[in-house]
Amino acid sequence: MKLPGKLRTRALLFSFLGILTAAYLGAAETASQAVKIKIDTILASNQNGEFDSRLKPLEKQLKVLKYKSYRLLKEESQNVPSQGNGSFQIPGGRTLIVSPQDFRDQQIALKVRLQGSEKPLLDTTLKLQNKGNFILGGPPHEGGVLVLAIWATVQ
Repeated sequence: MKLPGKLRTRALLFSFLGILTAAYLGAAETASQAVKIKIDTILASNQNGEFDSRLKPLEKQLKVLKYKSYRLLKEESQNVPSQGNGSFQIPGGRTLIVSPQDFRDQQIALKVRLQGSEKPLLDTTLKLQNKGNFILGGPPHEGGVLVLAIWATVQ
């Protein structure tokens, strides 16, 4: 009778250690994952009714901004390590710095800083769904405004 009890205790201990190890390895993997950051720089204006067909996946989100014209100026992607920095050049001499902070429950926390020539224009942290995007209205540019679509996907 004691043998099955010892086996049961050992099996429980082994299972518990297995769960702890899996949790530890999962946390370590999440902490070291890279995040693919994609920045679409869009010029929104009221100059004409043109809608750049490359922006079709963003159409519903952009139409909320109430501009007549949307044109994709630039696309750039980088794989950024967790707790690292991705630096993106934005028209008008600006730099967007994106730093993945955390990944939990299929949400990615990003620290986002838009740097002007002398001072930060924006410094915030946002959360978005994995493989999702966030639309950020930006500074004036060439008779319109820059709109930044920030996409993030855990690799």
